[in-house]
Parts: sequence; C-alpha cells; structure tokens
Amino acid sequence: MTDEWCAQPERWSVRDDDGTAVADFVQVRGLLRGHDFWWAADLRPARDADPARAAAVVRRRLPGWMAELRVTGPQDAFARLLLDASLSHGRYAHHYVWDFGVRAPDPSWSDPPLPPELALVAPHEVSPRRLFRIHRRAYPPTHPDHPAGDFDRLAQLMGGGLFGGLLGGSVVAVRGRRPVAGIMIGHENGDSSLAAAVLPRAGHSVADLALTGPAVVDLFRDPEDSLPGLGGLLLRRALAVTAKEGGPSLSLTVTEGNPARRLYERTGFAHSHSTVALRLPL
Repeated sequence: MTDEWCAQPERWSVRDDDGTAVADFVQVRGLLRGHDFWWAADLRPARDADPARAAAVVRRRLPGWMAELRVTGPQDAFARLLLDASLSHGRYAHHYVWDFGVRAPDPSWSDPPLPPELALVAPHEVSPRRLFRIHRRAYPPTHPDHPAGDFDRLAQLMGGGLFGGLLGGSVVAVRGRRPVAGIMIGHENGDSSLAAAVLPRAGHSVADLALTGPAVVDLFRDPEDSLPGLGGLLLRRALAVTAKEGGPSLSLTVTEGNPARRLYERTGFAHSHSTVALRLPL
C-alpha cells in the first residue's frame, strides 16, 4: 500500500465553543500504512489569545494529532503547556532566511576562488553512490540529524525528483573524481503534494509546506577530507546564484544542536522562527 500525503496551504482555525479562534495551523493529511494521519503544521496561538485557554482548546479539538508548534522562546507558555501534555515530542528546529530584498548577496560569491585540486560540478555529474558515502560520514551517530537518510532519497534529490527539481545554486565539490562536499537547493513548495510526501522523510520541517521559494535542502561535507571553510563557500555561492536567478530569498532549516547553525548565522541568515514536533494527547 502506497503512503499518500495531501497538504492544504491555507490556514485552519481552532475555535472555542463560543466560536472564538484561539489558534491556527496548516493542515496536512496522510495515509500511512492504511491509517489516516493528521498533522497540524505551524500551529500557533491567535494574537492576544490566552495561552492556557488556547492550549486547552487545541487539546480538546485535535486529540491524538501530530503537531508542529512555532516556538518563540523559552517563555512561550502555549508551547510549554502543549509540550508538557504531549504523548511524545520530536525535532526542535530553527528556520532561517536571507531576504534578497533586504540585503543582496555579493555577486562575486557566484564564482569563488578554489584550490587547484578542487572543482565544482553539477550534482548530476557525480555518482549518487559516491556522494552517498560521504553523506553518511557527514552525519555520524553523534550528529543530531543522524541518520541522514537513505540512498534512494539522495538519488532522487540529485536527479531532480524532489522539491520540484534542483536549482542552479546546487553544486558538488570534487577532488579529482571524488566528491568532498555538496549543497542542494530546491523549492520548499514547488508542488505541495510532492513536498508533503518528502519533507518528513527528508528531515525538514512540515511547517515548510507553508513556505515557497528556494531553500537549502541539504548541505554536507566529508569530515575526513574537505577544505576548511568549504561549507561556507558553497553556501555563499548558492546565495549569489539564487539571487542572480531571480529568487526572492533563500531559506533553510537546522536542527537544534547542529553546529552548522553557527555557519548560517555567520554567513548572514536571519532567524525567522523555531518549531518543535509533538503528538497531542488523546
């Protein structure tokens, strides 16, 4: 039986008995192993709603749902109340964006200087098997995103079968024929039904279903053989190329505890929001 997903990007309201909207979310419905699966993505309280009342209504209206909360900080009472009552909780993620309308990347980043032994090639020029070997080394058991994924997903990503196809900022750094690092840029919401099918498996936030535009869907390097600063070079190149192609912005999602978060902030990405996944009580 094939798993199916359907995302509805418009926001749904959670209402109290008197009709007052206390929260809203992006609804995702899935069929997993023959069972209906409901996900309240980007769940957040209504403006000026009482956190305790909003949390209580959400628990009553969405029993047993999976949800992903927007977390504004450690004092977020709405998130804390739902987390404390949750049956389980998962990924805590931080979302970043570089808005080209606010700050344009340096155009020279699109053609960075490289050591003579390195070259940049399009992902389709590299064997997925070769790339997968370094992809796994980039996410060891101590990494918050371990395991990184499977070979089939990476092969589809490189071939353009996920996220609406790869954009021009995608590139692989090679030493001879051996890949040492890679960055993949795709559309978070090029096709909402496709994105809904791949985002949970790809380690990305389900809340990204509500986003549109170019996004970093993978950035990794071989820890055993790569030039210091190579990840930042690939990221800056992706910014310049995406802006040159007319994209309005470049976004990304990073898991709490991933050291790459420091790289994104040093490069100039702005934190937009954080999310945490959980299962609401029955």
